[in-house]
Amino acid sequence: MSNDIDLDFALQVAGAELSDKSPAPDSPLGRLRQFVADNDIERLTQDHVAQALSGKL
Repeated sequence: MSNDIDLDFALQVAGAELSDKSPAPDSPLGRLRQFVADNDIERLTQDHVAQALSGKL
Protein backbone atom coordinates (compact mmCIF):
# COMPACT_ATOMS: atom_id res chain seq x y z
CA MET A 1 0.00 0.00 0.00
CA SER A 2 1.08 3.53 -0.65
CA ASN A 3 0.98 6.49 1.72
CA ASP A 4 -1.77 8.11 -0.36
CA ILE A 5 -5.14 7.15 1.11
CA ASP A 6 -7.10 8.51 -1.88
CA LEU A 7 -4.97 6.50 -4.31
CA ASP A 8 -5.31 3.36 -2.19
CA PHE A 9 -9.09 3.78 -2.14
CA ALA A 10 -9.30 4.40 -5.90
CA LEU A 11 -7.19 1.30 -6.59
CA GLN A 12 -9.34 -0.78 -4.26
CA VAL A 13 -12.52 0.38 -6.00
CA ALA A 14 -10.97 -0.41 -9.39
CA GLY A 15 -9.83 -3.83 -8.21
CA ALA A 16 -6.18 -2.96 -8.85
CA GLU A 17 -3.03 -2.62 -6.82
CA LEU A 18 0.38 -1.01 -7.10
CA SER A 19 3.40 -3.25 -6.98
CA ASP A 20 7.13 -2.77 -7.09
CA LYS A 21 7.58 -6.33 -8.38
CA SER A 22 7.92 -7.25 -12.04
CA PRO A 23 4.75 -8.66 -13.61
CA ALA A 24 4.50 -12.37 -14.27
CA PRO A 25 6.07 -13.17 -17.67
CA ASP A 26 2.84 -14.80 -18.87
CA SER A 27 0.67 -11.80 -17.92
CA PRO A 28 -0.35 -9.23 -20.54
CA LEU A 29 1.97 -6.63 -18.99
CA GLY A 30 4.80 -9.17 -18.78
CA ARG A 31 4.34 -10.04 -22.46
CA LEU A 32 4.34 -6.34 -23.42
CA ARG A 33 7.52 -5.69 -21.45
CA GLN A 34 9.25 -8.66 -23.06
CA PHE A 35 8.05 -7.64 -26.52
CA VAL A 36 9.50 -4.16 -26.04
CA ALA A 37 12.80 -5.57 -24.77
CA ASP A 38 13.09 -8.08 -27.63
CA ASN A 39 12.11 -5.67 -30.42
CA ASP A 40 13.49 -2.31 -29.26
CA ILE A 41 10.02 -0.76 -29.56
CA GLU A 42 9.78 2.93 -28.72
CA ARG A 43 5.99 3.19 -28.77
CA LEU A 44 3.31 0.61 -28.08
CA THR A 45 0.10 0.77 -30.05
CA GLN A 46 -3.44 -0.27 -29.20
CA ASP A 47 -2.85 -3.30 -31.40
CA HIS A 48 0.13 -4.37 -29.27
CA VAL A 49 -1.98 -4.09 -26.13
CA ALA A 50 -4.87 -6.00 -27.71
CA GLN A 51 -2.48 -8.77 -28.81
CA ALA A 52 -1.00 -8.98 -25.31
CA LEU A 53 -4.46 -9.16 -23.74
CA SER A 54 -5.52 -11.92 -26.12
CA GLY A 55 -2.27 -13.88 -25.58
CA LYS A 56 -1.13 -13.47 -29.20
CA LEU A 57 1.90 -11.30 -28.47
